[in-house]
Amino acid sequence: MQITARQEIIVWLTTCRSSKKLRRLGTVVYVSFKMNYAIMYLTAQHSQTLMAKINDLPFVKRVELSPRQTLKTDYSTADATEIKLKRNEELCE
Repeated sequence: MQITARQEIIVWLTTCRSSKKLRRLGTVVYVSFKMNYAIMYLTAQHSQTLMAKINDLPFVKRVELSPRQTLKTDYSTADATEIKLKRNEELCE
């Protein structure tokens, strides 16, 4: 089994009723009917062309890349224990 690289995007919609049409262009993970946006995954190779196609759809306001790839996700336990030790030292002083 080969794992393909994917790109997460946020699609802002005018109405969420037409969000099912996004399924043919990528994997829709979440749709917020209150805030009118959808989160979906695209293949990384074709992400720019698919983003342009999605942006041209009449029910789409704008398309943006998700900031999730740039966020720090490595939370080692050593960092947490160091922070706790520093807090305890400050409280003892």
